[in-house]
Amino acid sequence: MMKVADSRIGMALTCAGAVILLLASQASVSLLFAQSQVAQIDLSPPDAADNDVITFRLTGTWSNGCVPQSPVVSVSPGTVRIDTTNPGVVCTQAITSWMLTGTIGKLSPGRYDVIVRFSGPSTSSPVELGRRSLTVADSSLLSEVILPIVVNGAVAEKLHYQTIFTVLNGSAGNVKGTLQVYSNAGAPSGVFCSPLAPAPSNAALALNPNGQYFQFTSADLGFLNGWARLRWEGPAPILVSEELTLVAAAPARCQLVCNRPSTEKLASAQIAAVKPAREFKMPLTINPNRQTAIALINPSSAEPVTVKVSILDSTGQSAQLSVPNSFEIRIPPLERVSKYVWQMASEQSPLLVVPTPPDSFQGSLVFSSDLPFVASGVHMMYPEGKFVPVPAVSTR
Repeated sequence: MMKVADSRIGMALTCAGAVILLLASQASVSLLFAQSQVAQIDLSPPDAADNDVITFRLTGTWSNGCVPQSPVVSVSPGTVRIDTTNPGVVCTQAITSWMLTGTIGKLSPGRYDVIVRFSGPSTSSPVELGRRSLTVADSSLLSEVILPIVVNGAVAEKLHYQTIFTVLNGSAGNVKGTLQVYSNAGAPSGVFCSPLAPAPSNAALALNPNGQYFQFTSADLGFLNGWARLRWEGPAPILVSEELTLVAAAPARCQLVCNRPSTEKLASAQIAAVKPAREFKMPLTINPNRQTAIALINPSSAEPVTVKVSILDSTGQSAQLSVPNSFEIRIPPLERVSKYVWQMASEQSPLLVVPTPPDSFQGSLVFSSDLPFVASGVHMMYPEGKFVPVPAVSTR
């Protein structure tokens, strides 16, 4: 009788221990998710409109090797859910970094909560990993311009670039907008000074009538070669420009380039914002001391753009050079192509060696496409590497 009782007590203790372990395991999982939002949610474009294809990038660290996988997107009014899972039962016991990317698609105008959830053997129901808000604008009510050349950061010891953005509200009403910076690869890129990391890639602005917005990049951040877009609500007349400066000094955190003496500025150019169009024309110079460099931007997040490039001589006829005088450049969504014209044309040549540029050529460029894009450029001057903006006109 005593042995039976002892056996029952032992079984009870064993079961109780198992329950305690199970509860402890569930508690540790709950604690993991309760301590912080495990997922960092990045959306592109951050200033989305209803004609944008929105993509996401999820990153974080996990307590074991069974990291979130297989994202599935579902959309309901006011909510975007990204459900992840991992069916793994046996997991590597090590803190593991993870990343997932995917596409949400186009959304109707309005405000959305973007919620990331996880399901797995250790969770009885989906667990929220993180959330953020997203406001999708009505594209029919927006205006936008492109700032085609944004360069920031060090290129050598005591040599760096910085870009200043200036926005002037020329209307009699208030204006709200968003300035968003992208890399050449179309990724939102942090360039603005901030006490928190990572550095922000966008800035919100609210302008009174005749008000001015003034913003600059922080040169101590990683090197960026890219572009920017300003979107604002309504048809208000807005004057938008950027100033690109090459500085002969070590980059300093949050220092405004305007506060530096002119002796430190090797080159500076004021570049006007450009509205997307289907055709642009600009002058072209090629000689040993001056070369035209161009930037072609696809501002669409949804469609690739194919731009036809034509090189004309000073009489307006097709140029007779040692490189093709007509070729096409394909630009993926939100990306920018920036090269010297001679380099771009040489890459289209069937020759195995780079053709020698002419000693002196003066002509023009015509860029055309079936979809809106942006073209801009600068003349680079040697041997000092100074630059001046190249004017361009949109013709359709």
